[in-house]
Amino acid sequence: MTVLNNMNMGVTISGDLAQASRKCEVTLSNTTDSEHRKIYFKLGRRIRIVMDKTELFQGIIFGYEINDNGETAITAYDANHYLTKNSDSLRFDNKKASDIVKYICKRYGIKTGKITDTRYVIPKLILRDKTLWDIIVIALTETFKKNGKQFTLQSRGGYLHLVERREQLTRMYIEDGKNLLGATYSSNIDDTKTQVHLTGGDEEKPISAFAVDTEAKNVYGIMQHYEHVSEVTDTKKLQALAKSMLPKINKPEQEFNIEALGIPQVISGSSILVRESMTGISGAFYVVTDTHNFQPDGYHTMSLTLSRTFDVPVEEYDPPEEKKAESNDGSSNGSTTTTTTTIKGGRAKVPQIVRKWEPMVRKYARINGIESYTELLLAFMMQESGGRYPDLMQSSESLGLGRNVLRYEASIKQGVKYFANTLRKSKGDVKLALQAYNFGEGFIPWALARGGYSMANAKAFSAMMAKKHGWRRYGDVNYVPHVLRYYEGSTTTVTTTTKSSSSSSGRSLFIKPCEGVITSEMKRRWGRMHEGIDIAKAGTVPIKAAASGTVSKSYVSASYGEVIFIVHNINGQVYETVYGHMRKGSRRFKVGDKVSQGTQIGLMGNTGRSTGQHLHFEVHKGRWKNPVDPTGYIGKPGYVLLEDGTWGPPWKK
Repeated sequence: MTVLNNMNMGVTISGDLAQASRKCEVTLSNTTDSEHRKIYFKLGRRIRIVMDKTELFQGIIFGYEINDNGETAITAYDANHYLTKNSDSLRFDNKKASDIVKYICKRYGIKTGKITDTRYVIPKLILRDKTLWDIIVIALTETFKKNGKQFTLQSRGGYLHLVERREQLTRMYIEDGKNLLGATYSSNIDDTKTQVHLTGGDEEKPISAFAVDTEAKNVYGIMQHYEHVSEVTDTKKLQALAKSMLPKINKPEQEFNIEALGIPQVISGSSILVRESMTGISGAFYVVTDTHNFQPDGYHTMSLTLSRTFDVPVEEYDPPEEKKAESNDGSSNGSTTTTTTTIKGGRAKVPQIVRKWEPMVRKYARINGIESYTELLLAFMMQESGGRYPDLMQSSESLGLGRNVLRYEASIKQGVKYFANTLRKSKGDVKLALQAYNFGEGFIPWALARGGYSMANAKAFSAMMAKKHGWRRYGDVNYVPHVLRYYEGSTTTVTTTTKSSSSSSGRSLFIKPCEGVITSEMKRRWGRMHEGIDIAKAGTVPIKAAASGTVSKSYVSASYGEVIFIVHNINGQVYETVYGHMRKGSRRFKVGDKVSQGTQIGLMGNTGRSTGQHLHFEVHKGRWKNPVDPTGYIGKPGYVLLEDGTWGPPWKK
């Protein structure tokens, strides 16, 4: 462990109530004579920040940078960061959230301190392709729903702790004229709604319900939220829904920010008392985000975002569909039959010109977690190039490059990585992954919605894509048998029957990126086109990738604020989605990162040209600057996926 103690350095330590870990950034002059390093930092090593015998931070070095003058910048996170760096599919039966935390930490080598008993036993959780952080948040959300208890994760002394939030306030005061350096209060009603109008049932003969905040309407005027909820057909239930929605959207947005002399104990999740006369920021607050700055001369300041309420991160549990019971004749009504093929052992039947690359293929297969598929990878190297061309795995096009651009090791590195990705998305079905390597990843959701890989599906997809592009043919429909002729080994085929539904197939397209109500549609607004929709909700609101894809932009824009762009390839069609006005510092991914549908990419915020907390969400058919109405893609209650890839009422299918 490296201890940085009383060195001439600047330190910034920050945290967010909605984030798993705290971040530490250190800048220092890492030389004694301007020619040699003083300390050699290594990635993955622990680092400990100490000031006046008090530990300020303990974590792991995730990155560092040094220039020719010895000026060094280090980025570290506490151990809880590993919760966001591991994904898994797990099932828990009759477990408490605290038991789930213990299990996850033990399995992934995260040291634990005090784990408070959460008490409520969750009957069942089936979680697929989730980060460990998301799994824990879901378990804690389910606990809060049942017993009203809120728990947070902390990292102290290198150990993860699960602690219960207590109502009592800590005796830490921030006061004008003493330790307060600056304060800003903002409030607006741009996204406030004073009444809700809902319709339900049949759109031709709908039922109707209203909820009105008379006091707010008299002060702010009439600002109505409207929504059609087709699945609600009872007037009383619709009225209750409207009444429950109103309190969530009838309050003006408020934001409290202060600068003060630093108090190390004041971090996100803690509570403080503030007294400031000009802005009126007075009373008890919870710290939502904190940034502590320690200057080389020891001067310590902190910047805090405050909230009147304690908004821990929440994530709703979306249980997977259960298998439908079989009928008396042994069939499963309304079901989909899926065939999955796996391999075991085996050896590639390839000449020495291909076999010589086996060590390098195995190396990258191990890196991507698919070392057992090394021989199969050699088989499709044989199919792709026969070892005769520099682009050994013909993988250049998977990066959007021209043919035969990558050479030798670069081709193997990208080819193995791409196959590993298709294998994961194919849920382990080797034949589906192989055909997707040839057709592109858009084949995977298309085939899964039709029972998985089959020669018939390969031919149908090829014909569809050839017609779409005006080509004579699309891909190699016989790619799977062509590869497997060079592979000698056992294959196992498993056929499963699962419940089918029009809405579940839609998960291969887009999902709603966050909770909240649509406060602004795609239409002309303020003299120009509003090229997306605005979704608003108070509190800490996670934003998720609407579909799987690759991050194409991740930056701070003058207009979008904190924003992420994601490019998707779905059923052979390229889309690009945009997520704007995220909370400052909440973006989780950088350009080039792969994200799965449903992965949290940030938090709803109010950055850029924004008037109140909301998500500005755009869908472009093709790359950016080809906007389409997102409501046609994220679906509405009761809608189904249509042949043209959009959502609509069932009678249009």
